Amino acid sequence: MEAIKSTIYKSLIIACSVGALFQCSSKTEDASSGVEIQSVGGNSDQVSLTQAQYDAMNMEWGNMVLKTFSEELKVQGQVKIPVEGMQDITPFFGGYVSGLKLMEGQEVRKGEVLFYLESPEFVKLQQDYLEATSQLNYLKQEFERQKTLYGEKIASQKGYLKAESDYQSTLARSESLKKQLAMIHVNTDQLTPATIQAKVPIISPIAGFVESVFTVPGAFLPSASKAATLISTEHMHIELNIFEKDAVHVAEGQGVIFTLPDSPGNEFEAKVYVVGKSISEQRFVPVHAHLVDESQEKRLVPGMYLEARVQLAPQEGWSLPVAAVVESEGKNFVLVQSGTNDQGFVLTKVEVQLGRQNDQLVEIYPNQQLNENSKILVKGAFNML
Repeated sequence: MEAIKSTIYKSLIIACSVGALFQCSSKTEDASSGVEIQSVGGNSDQVSLTQAQYDAMNMEWGNMVLKTFSEELKVQGQVKIPVEGMQDITPFFGGYVSGLKLMEGQEVRKGEVLFYLESPEFVKLQQDYLEATSQLNYLKQEFERQKTLYGEKIASQKGYLKAESDYQSTLARSESLKKQLAMIHVNTDQLTPATIQAKVPIISPIAGFVESVFTVPGAFLPSASKAATLISTEHMHIELNIFEKDAVHVAEGQGVIFTLPDSPGNEFEAKVYVVGKSISEQRFVPVHAHLVDESQEKRLVPGMYLEARVQLAPQEGWSLPVAAVVESEGKNFVLVQSGTNDQGFVLTKVEVQLGRQNDQLVEIYPNQQLNENSKILVKGAFNML
């Protein structure tokens, strides 16, 4: 029995040894199928890279370039229309609405008829104007006649003064009515008793879009009441909400990079135009920024929310793509091409100190081993260390 146990025990040991050897062989075989990185001449700061490895891993060479870096303040904001781009349509005189076909979002042109107002008051204004102007010729001639007679001591001063008063008051009334008719777009130069009209047009003062409509056809629209609101998209600005503690670091002329939630990959550039001088109840300071390229305003819609980065104290520095820097044992390195051999390239590990960083580039502080002509592995370096 003891002999049988001993035989089984030896068989198990042999089987385990064979399995371990087979497993080690498999691991060695798997490792040899990957990319093998070799040190050059026992120097741990240099590695060898073959052309085949370079091509297989789609690596790329690059150089340091000068870029502008700045500390960035991340804020939120909104696309807005300046005050001069918003217009409320309110009539000077009340009337009944007709011909109204406006819809929210509809485009309108400057000078376009939005709708009409009808009222007996418009007829009365035109009648009064025609009556006043018809009396002016007679009153003017009578005034000049009385002036001549008074100068020759033929007529009394009382008659002369009354003629002057009648002429001046009628002239003032005529000019006042002319101005009022111009406000409702009635051309007095072409006005005759036969062309008196009860309907007057309401004209769009700006080119833009209808934001909202507050009346309907057939309704009576009182004077100074709001009929519609128009907005012009000829110019839009960015309004940012800066916390009170950060507002002291923001100044006119600073750059702003912002993105829209629906298209985070598309960045827009703007510059700070006005920094508010008051603090809201939410402890925000409003900051207005204008787009650098105004043609991009066509891609914005008033009211859009956005995320922005305000660039503070911009400074120029040498930079590399973020992928060119590899962290190893708490230090940062880049791989610089220091030579070539029969197989491919010899790379040297160079420790670097990093500065500011944006989404794609990182600042590299001055280093005696690097310059603008250094050929650096900017893509694929992670696989080398």
